[in-house]
Amino acid sequence: MASDDISRREAEQLLKLDGEARVARTFEAIADKGALWVWGDEGDILFTEDGRRRNLLPIWPYATVARLENEGDVDGEHAIRISVDVFLKEWFPQLDEDDADIAIFPSEEVNAAVLTLAEFRARVKPARR
Repeated sequence: MASDDISRREAEQLLKLDGEARVARTFEAIADKGALWVWGDEGDILFTEDGRRRNLLPIWPYATVARLENEGDVDGEHAIRISVDVFLKEWFPQLDEDDADIAIFPSEEVNAAVLTLAEFRARVKPARR
């Protein structure tokens, strides 16, 4: 387990939280660890759509939570750590170009929240040290 990850037991407890608590925990982890997790492989990152057909990038606060939600879906995919600085500087322009929003801490295909890029940036900047 990476030093910025949590145990399976802790992850299972987080998955039981309601959406508001999962959002809060996500931003706490981002502030504390300076990183977030996405799912994919070396060539592709998982994107989803919601009922309104918005393009969404799911993010998780810890690798173990992402694994519990996705592992076994596609061979070779895994949790990928992205530093917040890289996410904001390198990923945001592409997400903006793709007109994508951010799905916070999905659990059982239910997003804790869906934030626009501006909403995400406003929440993550004050949380960072």
